[in-house]
Amino acid sequence: MKEIHCFRFEAEIYTNIDLVSECLNKDEHVLKWNTQIIENIYDGSEDDLGEGATFITRQKIGKKVYELQGKYTKYDPPNYASVETETKEGISKTEYSMEETPEGTNFIVNVSLVPSNWIYKLATHMFKWSFKYVYNEQFERFIEYVYDVEYERARFENEFIKENLEIGMTESDVIDLLGEADAVGVEDTNASHLWRYDIGAMDEYENPLDKQFAEKGFNVVDEKGIRDGFVKMQLFIGWKDGKISSIKNTYLEDDKLVTYSLLSE
Repeated sequence: MKEIHCFRFEAEIYTNIDLVSECLNKDEHVLKWNTQIIENIYDGSEDDLGEGATFITRQKIGKKVYELQGKYTKYDPPNYASVETETKEGISKTEYSMEETPEGTNFIVNVSLVPSNWIYKLATHMFKWSFKYVYNEQFERFIEYVYDVEYERARFENEFIKENLEIGMTESDVIDLLGEADAVGVEDTNASHLWRYDIGAMDEYENPLDKQFAEKGFNVVDEKGIRDGFVKMQLFIGWKDGKISSIKNTYLEDDKLVTYSLLSE
């Protein structure tokens, strides 16, 4: 039977592609936003999934629970995944594609069916309009879930900084805690040594203010980048005699830029 295209969903998600892919592919997330899937059972570990991998998916549709055989025909995160499930109606195909954009992630879903016989072929043509009511709700819920995860992680990262970063810590203490800084420079007011961490930055993120640091100093926050989601927060650590003398972390909370500061004075 010829494949019948039944549904397409496309949206711009204003966050990085890795988070979108994680929420789409990992069961710890999928089972929270997808109201149909009860569980997925793998032959081995979920982390070992790849092209050709098969699994059992238990789904509740209406009042009935179905146990279906699934297969990843393509699996190339974070950009692409294609899943097939077989039912009495035929082979259902769902393709996900994601592309990183200047605004975040372009997210596209295509659903099609290869009917098992001419009766289901006729039924699919007659009722494929109804697919959008089921799938639109699911994927709108998915997008909302992605933003919720992003918000919770940003809040956790800020609380982590408040609870673990202290005045007087050494450079080795900070590297053990946060890793190497994304950039280093000199603070303009008192010429003290300064480190910057671009926390939650998109892979291709470059601070547009870096070119100005030589003239204006190193303590300039990329407010536009934070508002637009290219970087979740910017942490500046000032040093004096090899120990932390100042901490400044700027992030977005309830659509407002907030700065947490801690000074040795």
